[in-house]
Amino acid sequence: MNVDAYLDPQYGIYEYLTAQKKNGRIRHLGFSAHGDIDCMKKFLNAYGKDMEFCQIELNYFDYKFQNAKGKVELLNEWNIPIWVMEPVRGGQLASLSDEFTAKLKEARPDEKVPAWAFRFLQSIPNVVVTLSGMSDMQQLKDNIATYEEKKPLNEKEMELILSVADDMIAKTTVPCTGCHYCVSHCPKKLDIPFLLKLYNEAVVAGSGDFIAPMGLSSVEADKQPECCIGCHSCAKVCPQTIQIPEALHRFAERMGRV
Repeated sequence: MNVDAYLDPQYGIYEYLTAQKKNGRIRHLGFSAHGDIDCMKKFLNAYGKDMEFCQIELNYFDYKFQNAKGKVELLNEWNIPIWVMEPVRGGQLASLSDEFTAKLKEARPDEKVPAWAFRFLQSIPNVVVTLSGMSDMQQLKDNIATYEEKKPLNEKEMELILSVADDMIAKTTVPCTGCHYCVSHCPKKLDIPFLLKLYNEAVVAGSGDFIAPMGLSSVEADKQPECCIGCHSCAKVCPQTIQIPEALHRFAERMGRV
């Protein structure tokens, strides 16, 4: 989630990698980022001039959920080509509910559900590589067939797929807007918006989640979700009427902390 070690000159990471490129052992030097935009900016301000590509998690679900849109815009400002990981979010976007599938079929009757994720990426400027995990030969054939032609989404189709993502997010996450009203009323001074952000990630990612545990590792022991005392002072001032203590308790249980 941070780049402090890479930025620390005592480790000589940047000097080593640039030397290996000069010696011909590295052809193209780039980076992969799971951090937020501020973290990426910190890295780019230091090394962006030498980066030839960046790999980010990009799909229509995370376009808003993890602000992948902002990351795309940042990389485009630096004119750095984008490599995509998690184009179908670990398979979550390869199979949708009947409701969402029907909406997509109405717009493009001949397009399979997983293909929508790839057509979305074909609509994003500066995406040059898409890395997709495949479980069997049929998935491989389907992906090759999809990429045999470029059929980016038009404006109406883009609105449709992003509205599907909005509905999926609303059905699975708590609607925290990060207003921080809750923090000022919390006697334990927990960073509730950050904890709820990690909770949402854990709920969405399911068993494959690694971001929430990584995020919690940076939180002080007395500021973890299980430290909530359930006074509900936070919930009383939440504009979104989120039952925050209950959400933090569920988060702590999910993380095996209670």
